Amino acid sequence: MGKYDKFYQYLEELHQNHVHLSGLLVAKLDAVIEADLDRLDEIIKEEQVFVLVSKSFDSNLKRFKQELSLSGDTLSQIVTELPPEERQRFRDLFERLKLSLEETKALNQKSQDLLDQYLHKINKSIKALDKNHGASYGKASESNGDRPRLFTQSV
Repeated sequence: MGKYDKFYQYLEELHQNHVHLSGLLVAKLDAVIEADLDRLDEIIKEEQVFVLVSKSFDSNLKRFKQELSLSGDTLSQIVTELPPEERQRFRDLFERLKLSLEETKALNQKSQDLLDQYLHKINKSIKALDKNHGASYGKASESNGDRPRLFTQSV
C-alpha cells in the first residue's frame, strides 16, 4: 500500500459515513413528518455515533498532513499539494465528499426547520389551551397572584 493510500482510504470511509448519514437524515425527515417518535429516537442515537466518529476528523487530518509532509489548512488546499500522479484521484474523491457534505447539511437543515415548525405549533397550542384554562378558572388563579396555567396541582 502506497504512502497516500491510507489517507485516501480514510477520506473514502469519511465519504461513506456521510452517505450513510444522508440516508439517516432522509429517514429522520420521514419520521418527523410521520410524527414517529420511536423511530426518530433510534435515528438520533445513530446520528450520535456519526458525530463521535466525525469529531476525530481534525486530529486525523493533522496526523496525515504530518505523515505526508503537507501544509494546507483545508482539504482542498491539501489536495493541490499532492504529487501530480495522486492529485486526480484525490480531487475526484474530494468532489464526492464535498457533494455529500452539502447534501448532509441541506437535509439536516430541512429536518431542523420542520422540527422547529412542529415545536412552534405545539407551543402555540399549549398557550391557547393555557389561555382557555385561564378564562374558565382565571379568578381562582389570579387571586393568589399566579398566572393561569394549563397544568395545575390540586390540593
